[in-house]
Amino acid sequence: MTAAENMALDEALLELKGEGKGPNTIHFLQFSPRAVLVGYHQSVREEIRTDFCRAHGIEVNRRVTGGGAIFFDENQLGWEVICDKRFFNVTLPTPSLFKRLCTPVATALGQLGVDGAEFRPRNDIEVNGRKISGTGGTESEGAFLFQGTMLVDFDVDTMLRALRIPVEKLKAKEIDSVKERVTCLNWELGHTPGLAEIK
Repeated sequence: MTAAENMALDEALLELKGEGKGPNTIHFLQFSPRAVLVGYHQSVREEIRTDFCRAHGIEVNRRVTGGGAIFFDENQLGWEVICDKRFFNVTLPTPSLFKRLCTPVATALGQLGVDGAEFRPRNDIEVNGRKISGTGGTESEGAFLFQGTMLVDFDVDTMLRALRIPVEKLKAKEIDSVKERVTCLNWELGHTPGLAEIK
């Protein structure tokens, strides 16, 4: 789906659940064409290189959740839980809920063969200190939406050019610096699992 379709569906699912008109849902997102998503409170001008995105067919859209700008190509998988607040008996935000929702994802990564995946407060899943999934959430009436990214394979060069990260000339050292802080399934496993297996 396009970025606009994915973001509209997020909003609709959360609103319906908040009104008691939808089920508790686990939802997976894929993006085609590629997209950059800014957080709810971010400025597109400050976070995104719009000229680069326009020239390379990368869509720009806004998430219903906060946090930083992210790059989604066809190799990434988004995951979401849209749920009644009473199911977890919580008020948002709460660090304990973030941990409860991220720990099963870390466990699933272990089942795929990724060693060392664990929740890192405030809201990341890491593999030996490198981020493989960032998460965030929002709420609407009696429901919340909690979402994360799963870095399946990773085009560092395009991400750095699409996001307004303070790197004007991309050199090997900048790409290496990103690889020190971020990882993906392909780098961890030496191959890219099929999306059906990951789901």
